[in-house]
Amino acid sequence: MFFLWLTYNYVGDNVFKKILILFLIILSVNVVIHADNGLMIQASSYILMEKESKRVLSEKNMNERYLTASIAKIMTAIVTIENCDNLEKYVEVGLDTIRQEGSSIYLKEGDKVKIIDLLYGLLLRSGNDAAYLLAKTVGSSIDNFAILMNQMAKKVGMISSTFNNPSGLDSESFNYSTAYDMALLMAYALNNKIFAKITSTKSYSSKTYLGNTLYFVNKHKLVHNLDYVTGGKTGYTKNAKRTLVTSAKKNGMELIVVTFNCGDDWNAHQKLFDYGFNNFKMKTILRKQIIDLNNQYYDVIPFLPQDLRYPLKDNEKVKCIVYLINNPKDKIIGKASLYINNKEATSIEIYRYY
Repeated sequence: MFFLWLTYNYVGDNVFKKILILFLIILSVNVVIHADNGLMIQASSYILMEKESKRVLSEKNMNERYLTASIAKIMTAIVTIENCDNLEKYVEVGLDTIRQEGSSIYLKEGDKVKIIDLLYGLLLRSGNDAAYLLAKTVGSSIDNFAILMNQMAKKVGMISSTFNNPSGLDSESFNYSTAYDMALLMAYALNNKIFAKITSTKSYSSKTYLGNTLYFVNKHKLVHNLDYVTGGKTGYTKNAKRTLVTSAKKNGMELIVVTFNCGDDWNAHQKLFDYGFNNFKMKTILRKQIIDLNNQYYDVIPFLPQDLRYPLKDNEKVKCIVYLINNPKDKIIGKASLYINNKEATSIEIYRYY
C-alpha cells in the first residue's frame, strides 16, 4: 500500500509544514515512551500515566500482574453505569447481600436502595455488600457480572487482567491486573461524567426506601487533602497488600497513578504527581483541521477530526508525520503520527472530508 508522506516539525506551540512529498511503504510500530527519571518509589509496581494520550511518564513493573483488592471496584462501577438504564431505581437488599464479608455500607435486609446510592457506597466506602448487590442487579449472578467485567476489560485494552468477582476479595476467587491496565481503566472511567462525579465526591448522604440514612465519607485521603486530585480508589487485602489508584488535574493535564504493594502510597502518589506536573506540559501538536495539501495529484481532502495533544518535556525532540493513502476508498484515509526522539509515540486517524 502506498502513502503520501507529509512531515511537520513541532517548534514551541507552532507547527510548520516542510516541503516534502514522496511515496513509500510505511510499517507502523507502537512504542510506549516514558521518562527515565530516577524516582525512588517503594512499591512492587507503579505507573504514572497522562490520561488523554496514555503516555507513561514513569513506571516500575507496570506489566506485572498482581491481586487488585478493592481497586477492582472501579471496574464494577463503570460496568454498572454502562449497563443500567435507570440509576434511580430501587433494588431490594437480601440476606445474601448483608452476609458479604469485609468492608460494608451496612445495608439492612428487606430495605430498598437506589442503584446510584450503591455506587457511592461502592466507590467512597468500598462496600462489598454494595458490590455484591450491584453485580446481582446488573448481571443476575456474580458469574454473569464477571463476564461483563472481562468484556469491559477487553474493550478498554486491558490485555493482562482477569476479573472473577465485583469486590476485589481474594479468599475464594481472584481479580488480577497490572498497573498499566488499571491506569487504562481509570482513564476510561473518568470519561464518564457519572463516574467522575462520584469518585471526586468527598462525602455523600441519602435515605433508603424505608428511611434509613446512608452517609459515606470518601476513604481516599488525597481527595480530601489535595485540591488538584480528581478521584481514585483505595484497596487492601492480606494477600494483595495496599493497592491505590489516584487521578489529578492541573494546568490542563490530567494524570493517573496506580501502585501495588506500596506501604507509603499516599506520599508516593503525591511525589509522582509532583514529578509529572513539574516536568511535563500538554502541548497541541496539530489542531483539528482540513489538511491543505496544495497538490493536484491527490483528489481527496484529508481532515484531522481532533487535536493531537501530548505531554512533553521541554528538551524532547518532536516531529509529526502525516501518512495519507494514495487513491483511498474508505473514510479513514491515513494517520498523523507523533515521533519523540525518532520513535513513534502515538497517532490519530485522518478522515476523508465530505
